[in-house]
Amino acid sequence: MRLKLAIEPIPQSTWGKSLANLMPQREWDKIRHEAYKEADYQCEVCGEVNLPLFCHEKWRFDDKRCVQHFAGFEACCELCSDVHHFGRSKETKTKVYVERLIKHWCKVNGKTRQKFNQHLAETYVVNRKRVNKYYVVKVGRRILS
Repeated sequence: MRLKLAIEPIPQSTWGKSLANLMPQREWDKIRHEAYKEADYQCEVCGEVNLPLFCHEKWRFDDKRCVQHFAGFEACCELCSDVHHFGRSKETKTKVYVERLIKHWCKVNGKTRQKFNQHLAETYVVNRKRVNKYYVVKVGRRILS
């Protein structure tokens, strides 16, 4: 299913291993502000302009080699960011807010609640395949640890 806004299953072994967490704050601020400017200060997923932006790190996965490759930055609003990180959001946000995320996913993708549930189930399948594997995080030729 082709989606504008997707839940992104991140292997547990790489939780917290992000450029935002590993770079000095001053450098990260420069990168994220550049991403916002390049996106013309609007969410690159849903187009929202009146919400605070987040700099989302996009990743590609080589599940055979257990490598998580950095694929770029995306300026996105809080709702889109929390949908990308739906697993974490479901654990840390209220039920009312999680319902809002589901409705946002449906609106952005032009899909039904049933399609959302299908997408969520597909991410659970991916997570189960990744659960007992250790992934290496690569940014260019560098390995983050």
